[in-house]
Amino acid sequence: MLWHKQTINEIYAALHTSEDGLSVDEVDRRLKRYGYNLIATHSDPWWKVVIEPFRSIFMAVLGGAALVSLISHEVLDAAVIVCIMVINSVVFYSQHFATTRVLRSLKRHSVSASKVVRDGLQLSVSSIELVPGDIVLLSEGDKVPADARVVHVDDLQIDESALTGESVPIRKHASTLQRDHKIYEQDNMVFQGTYVLSGSARVLVVATAGRTEFGKIASLASTGRGPSPVQAKIDGLISLLVKAIGGVSLVVLGLALMRGMELAEAMRFVMSLAVAAVPEGLPIALTVVIVFGMRRMAKKKALVRSFKAIEDVGQITTIATDKTGTLTKNKLSVVEDWSLPRHDVGAIAARTVSAGSATDPLDIALSAKYKGLLREADQVYPFDIKLRMSGLYFAKDRMLYIKGSPEHMLANAALDDKQRHAAESAMHAMAAKGYRVIAFASQKLSGSKPPKDLSHALSGKLRLAGLIGFADELRPEAAHAVRAARAAGIQVCMITGDHYETAYNIAKQIGVVDHPRQVLSGGLPKQNSQLAAALEGKTVFSRILPEDKFRILQALKKRNITAMTGDGVNDVPALASAHVGIAMGSGSDIARDAGDIVLLNDNFSTIVTAIAEGRRIYDNVRRMLFYLLSTALGEVITMIGALLAGLPVPVTAIQILWINLVTDTTMVIPLGLEPEERGHMQRPPRRPTAPLLSGVLLSRMVLVATTMAIITLLAILYMRETGYSVAQIQTVAFMGLVAAQWMNMLNARSELESVVVRLRRANYGLLAGFLLAFGMQMAVMFTPLGGYFGVAEVPLWLLLAESGIMAAAVLAVVEIHKARVRSQIFR
Repeated sequence: MLWHKQTINEIYAALHTSEDGLSVDEVDRRLKRYGYNLIATHSDPWWKVVIEPFRSIFMAVLGGAALVSLISHEVLDAAVIVCIMVINSVVFYSQHFATTRVLRSLKRHSVSASKVVRDGLQLSVSSIELVPGDIVLLSEGDKVPADARVVHVDDLQIDESALTGESVPIRKHASTLQRDHKIYEQDNMVFQGTYVLSGSARVLVVATAGRTEFGKIASLASTGRGPSPVQAKIDGLISLLVKAIGGVSLVVLGLALMRGMELAEAMRFVMSLAVAAVPEGLPIALTVVIVFGMRRMAKKKALVRSFKAIEDVGQITTIATDKTGTLTKNKLSVVEDWSLPRHDVGAIAARTVSAGSATDPLDIALSAKYKGLLREADQVYPFDIKLRMSGLYFAKDRMLYIKGSPEHMLANAALDDKQRHAAESAMHAMAAKGYRVIAFASQKLSGSKPPKDLSHALSGKLRLAGLIGFADELRPEAAHAVRAARAAGIQVCMITGDHYETAYNIAKQIGVVDHPRQVLSGGLPKQNSQLAAALEGKTVFSRILPEDKFRILQALKKRNITAMTGDGVNDVPALASAHVGIAMGSGSDIARDAGDIVLLNDNFSTIVTAIAEGRRIYDNVRRMLFYLLSTALGEVITMIGALLAGLPVPVTAIQILWINLVTDTTMVIPLGLEPEERGHMQRPPRRPTAPLLSGVLLSRMVLVATTMAIITLLAILYMRETGYSVAQIQTVAFMGLVAAQWMNMLNARSELESVVVRLRRANYGLLAGFLLAFGMQMAVMFTPLGGYFGVAEVPLWLLLAESGIMAAAVLAVVEIHKARVRSQIFR
């Protein structure tokens, strides 16, 4: 029902209530019918949190590998793989619960006491016990507990910015509206989640819980985001790898049987091949690297709530931001003034605020600007909705000082044509900049006693002093952050419920817009198919309703990886649907619940910092994948080459597990913490459709893998011809492959820079990882521990020769490849 079009009596009849409120029995009945006045915020059930770390394709592959190992009676291999899965999940759980604790500490208690009238008596009840038909009494500072129709009002002003995005306080009245109005035009209604800035009112509750505007918006937030773009790429890569492993394993099994190998031996060989192909250390490495990234971002006041957000934030191509509370402080300030000749509008404006009693946002702004000029008034005249004015009376000099709507003030002012033209020009110039314009005037009263109301006080023409323009104060860091985002190739869009002029001028000040043509104001096309065309070339959207903001985000997501920032209830659907939702720490509870990242310092520039960190993590994920997959591919080619050449199996399954888990993991995690490359925030973001591994990296992977295989197979051939045992051959191949991993770690540090150049950027974690891996490898090679891994005694010169030749070859081929790529890019 359109409550704003109904008279009070019609609403009383529709809700079966009266000015005395509901009876206690009727409240009980309605609580059973409508339920408590609570809006449930989304949180995953415990079982979903438990299974979350096991949902990726990679974890499924590891689980399958563990199962195959058990079936093949390789209990040690299965135990190692299961340990990896457990460690990965423990790291995930610890980060999840740490983040949850911080969010709980941020939550404000949303349940409050409300003053109601029931059975003709004024009572205080919990806001969750309100029902449609209740009479609620609102006063300054109250949070509106439900949607309600205004019955009686006394200079009531409401801050609706959290719901509509409108930064200017809304003055309410009790009159019936005659036509349909949008939310931000319903001046005889108050809405759940908004705040009383000044005045008081008696209101009639018409909707509670999920039936409120707040609740309708919250329901939109249930729309799922879908898979993370980065996770989808990783899953796609692993899925392709699994299919390739399956196909190759079947072919290899057939070849092995054709060469006369026993079935059991052939199965062990195929299993070794599968173990070699799967980089088992990747899940735990990814988890640890992302957790470290989350903690670095938390130190910079960006609390990351989900792993997918840290993966995606570096890929953001578009930031769609709310205005109020995000780019601005949601705090009015004096930004411009204009005075008639021989008048001082500031001095007159200061007399319209009584010292020590400023509660209205305009009065607070005037108090801050003209603090030293304030005096305590003898008589306060609240805002008169018909006159569109308010005033203060000072008995000592019998002066009345008035502020109000410039149109009404000019109509009642004593001005000649020249003065009127100058005042109207100033008014229009300020309004065109999006400012809220207020006129200020004075009048000398003849009587010794103040009139009882403002209408009686205005006995003659007003003496206009001038005009003052007010605007929502910009956050000082916003313009710099927008410039930094644009320099990184990221488009910044502003979506707001504010008027066109306000939106355009704020967007222009911070660099979001260059021309009025980039602003789309008002209604959007009703058909989603037409929406994309309407958004083309637009970076500012004004007079936008919450559901329209949601539609804009859905359209942007089709071509971009989007981030949405906001702090209010009106931002929740868009926050929930964006690839990365970024909520302000001081925003509403439901906004924080909907966001993937919470800015603890409410600083827009922290978003750019988060994107920089995200890009670093994304680049490091690519480094890790190159490192792990190139060496895994080298092992696979080596195994298949040995089979085709009729050579002994190069390495055993347990040796491959050691390489993939111990050697790889100790170095791949520090590789994932590699410092960012120079200029990483001056390059454009990667295309959303771009593969995780570029053609350059894929060709380099094949080059490294082939080099590893050739050197290893040549060593095996030499040792077989010179009479070494299979165990000795496997020992040398084992050491050679490990040496290849060590050198490839240095290759992976940069996609373009030479190893020598990159060594100038310190990564002490990588050095520590190498020393740890080196120490453990030496323990396996030269202590009794080697017996568990099938290590045999081999001449030291042979181990050194194989390791040295392997490391030099792997380094050389990658350096040559990098040099060729650099020459193609910079020529």
